[in-house]
Amino acid sequence: MKYGYYVRTVHTYPEIRDLTLRAEKLGFESAHVNDHLIGFDEEKDKKEPYLEALMLMASLAIETEKIKLGHIVLCNSFRNPAYLSKMVSTLDHISNGRALLWLGAGWYEEEYKAYGYPFPSARRRVDELEESLSIYKKLFTEDVTTFDGKIWKLENSKNYPKPTQKPYPQIVLGTTGKRMTEIACKEADGINLPYVVPDKLPKIIANINKLLSKYNRDKTEFEISYFNTITLVNRQEELDLLIEKIIKRAPKDKKPSKEDILNNQFIGFPEDVKDKIEKIEEMGIEKMIISVRKSESIDDSLKVFVDKMMK
Repeated sequence: MKYGYYVRTVHTYPEIRDLTLRAEKLGFESAHVNDHLIGFDEEKDKKEPYLEALMLMASLAIETEKIKLGHIVLCNSFRNPAYLSKMVSTLDHISNGRALLWLGAGWYEEEYKAYGYPFPSARRRVDELEESLSIYKKLFTEDVTTFDGKIWKLENSKNYPKPTQKPYPQIVLGTTGKRMTEIACKEADGINLPYVVPDKLPKIIANINKLLSKYNRDKTEFEISYFNTITLVNRQEELDLLIEKIIKRAPKDKKPSKEDILNNQFIGFPEDVKDKIEKIEEMGIEKMIISVRKSESIDDSLKVFVDKMMK
């Protein structure tokens, strides 16, 4: 199993920089931030300090040496695909070939409206993403690109310098949607499955493998990754309290049982969480993007995770 770390669990630049440097030192393959413009915390009136995602990665490229730099995931709607091709190419040069291009179709309607973007239907947003994928690949590889699509039209577009990575940085779609999954299997280098409960992974992965066969894709060159949060404890009392809080926060009509939580969430004693990770790896998950929550019973949960699960 390969591991990436989600470093926007903190918000200020010094905090994100220090966490990214620590993830690099601990052996994580990649660092990721989400691509949002406003926050989610209602108690803070959604005023969390969300630094712009691509500028943030350009800065981290200077601070780091070997960790790959990407997102989870870039919102395809926020940037013209030709311009994003230029931005990612630039990031790849700044980082000496460590840029990732992980994309999603966008979903946060309030955010679109707050920044003056139209919020089209889900179908239209996926249409835009599908057409954008063709543009990214062309601008990363062609000398000159003219493109006449239903959505985008480019005339003699020249993207220089080309990315350092050949043919281009890894393209991954973050999705569990039916159509997006098919597009990923046809056009991308991988798929990221966010917060899927482990019980549903076998069916999803079987469908991915079926689609890869449909499009004659080499499964060894297509990466299936997974995004989730991990909480480690060393005391049964703390685990019981965590489970109680999860049940209490859930909507009345969707209250999970203790067994559901223990089976489908990555919380518990290190050896139990390790067992869950080994099981999803056996299902076909090749990489996990994680964040590790603080624990009352463990001084340094991230170090414990690395020592007991990554080594």
